[in-house]
Amino acid sequence: MYQNNQKTQSNECLICFEPLLKEISFVHIIKSLPVCSHCLKQFKILNIHILFHHYPLQILYLYNTFFQSLLYQYKGLYDYALKDTFLCLFSDELIKKYSDYVIVVAPSSQEDNLVRGFAPMEMIAKTIHQNVFTGLYKKEKYKQSDLRYQDRKKMKEKIGIKNGKQLKGKKILILDDVITSGNTLLTCLSLVLLQKPQCVELLVLSTKKDIEVLSFDEGEK
Repeated sequence: MYQNNQKTQSNECLICFEPLLKEISFVHIIKSLPVCSHCLKQFKILNIHILFHHYPLQILYLYNTFFQSLLYQYKGLYDYALKDTFLCLFSDELIKKYSDYVIVVAPSSQEDNLVRGFAPMEMIAKTIHQNVFTGLYKKEKYKQSDLRYQDRKKMKEKIGIKNGKQLKGKKILILDDVITSGNTLLTCLSLVLLQKPQCVELLVLSTKKDIEVLSFDEGEK
């Protein structure tokens, strides 16, 4: 289970522990951020808006070595404080845009969450607001990167939904951390659409795909 660690110091970077104002950037002048200038430069910002099976999808970052390490430190090493880093550059925009949306988070392993003491995507979602739906769940424990392509195509058999009626007639934002093939996100979208929401948008933290060929059309399931 996570513990409150030294990264609670408001004058230190949550990622590297260096003083936030050791190197002053323009971004820090106009916005209070929990990440230092050096670490900010490690994020490869994409902030692209495309359609995912006809629904609006925003992808924030490229899944580079830095982002991979950050996710591992957060999810694999249970560094709870890092929840505040992933959306910090976009927080004002996201809070304003999705204030009246229910945030539906992609499922994670309940086993792993019990060990961590927190659900990673739920905690990131709550940096936008508290109206978060956690009814999507994994029917069995798996790691997508370990699945064969054929198994990824059957993702709808591995994810279910509980208490979906709560989403009926609501504005929905689906949140996930990484998109590769799009199979997990498509399954989440399909399950949410069955609940007859008012509208649906999608937000993903990062992608491994080359931005030049990035697309998730009907032929790419």
